[in-house]
Amino acid sequence: MDNTPKTKRFLLVGLPKPKTTKEAIMKDLQELWSLVTALGNVQVVDAVVQRADNPDGATFIGPGKVLEVAEKVKEEKIDVIVINGIAKPGQLHNLKRKLFESNNAIEVWDRVDLILFIFSRHAKTSEAKLQIQLAQMRHMGPRIYGMGKVLSNQSAGIGTVGIGETNTELMKRHWANATKKVEEQLKKLSEDRERQLERRKRIGLDTVSIVGYTNAGKTTLFNRLTGKHKLAENQLFATLDSAVGKFYVPQIHKEILLSDTIGFIKNLPPKLIQAFKSTLMESIHADLLIQVIDASDPDMQKKIQIVEAILEDLGIDTKNRIYVFNKMDLADGISKKSLGEEYFLFNPLFISLKTDEGIETVKLAIEEYMTKLASK
Repeated sequence: MDNTPKTKRFLLVGLPKPKTTKEAIMKDLQELWSLVTALGNVQVVDAVVQRADNPDGATFIGPGKVLEVAEKVKEEKIDVIVINGIAKPGQLHNLKRKLFESNNAIEVWDRVDLILFIFSRHAKTSEAKLQIQLAQMRHMGPRIYGMGKVLSNQSAGIGTVGIGETNTELMKRHWANATKKVEEQLKKLSEDRERQLERRKRIGLDTVSIVGYTNAGKTTLFNRLTGKHKLAENQLFATLDSAVGKFYVPQIHKEILLSDTIGFIKNLPPKLIQAFKSTLMESIHADLLIQVIDASDPDMQKKIQIVEAILEDLGIDTKNRIYVFNKMDLADGISKKSLGEEYFLFNPLFISLKTDEGIETVKLAIEEYMTKLASK
């Protein structure tokens, strides 16, 4: 008997504004495609775009586009629809019902669902798994009506149609109790982490945190600086868990701690950021931030702004920060001089983790900063 898991067939659905350029639409769909492939064992079959000022109130994409999607689901044997946006529970539920005849097992996700499924696939530690479970429960909670699976199950699907009122109330109660239990477990872990951070401060351990857009090279830089071997794949959200390593500063004859955390991404919903806040505390309490940037990315500046906005939302002090522009070996036409002038406030450095160009300058920059900190 062949036990190989079936390759799920995906259809992507975008809802750009009417004036959005084709190039911008393609970039958004490309990122969505990258997210889907991060699930593993999937095939993105096609993409459908519906230009609109606002999502359709009933099905997100409107009745005409629903018919087109239904045809594709039937002809292409689609298993999962992914909407590149944050849909309301009723919209997802209605769209699923409309597509039921084309495939009675069809799954309909929005962007949050997709990211949560990726997170659950890549989480390793108990804390990360609990954070994902809580975010998933909070996101799925409003969909309690019409769902046919217990929401505490991390792999719960979108659900089934036609559930009785009594069962709905039971599920609501179960969801509330299960959510509270996970919140209490996470609170304990968060308090433990707080105590660890306070202890580091008391014994004089300085910290540096590496942040940045996902897939910019954060984890690879972390590995180079600490000598660790944390998973560093060319894949979005390849790892979610915070990692801490040591880095020796010879000028002050002491070790400091380096931390690497989850990468950021465009349109990362606030509820997901909040779910990972305890993990991101390594960054919140750092003495220095190293922001890794993919210099070869055509959307580099936009992604810098996205990271800036998320750091601000988290309340992270961004005064003490170094910009590290990675992948310079691929950054054709990028001027170091221009970038240096534009971002001079952040002491920009230029490296290639593939060729090892500039790694020593990053080490020296950390050493210089920590030496100045020790002299204060």
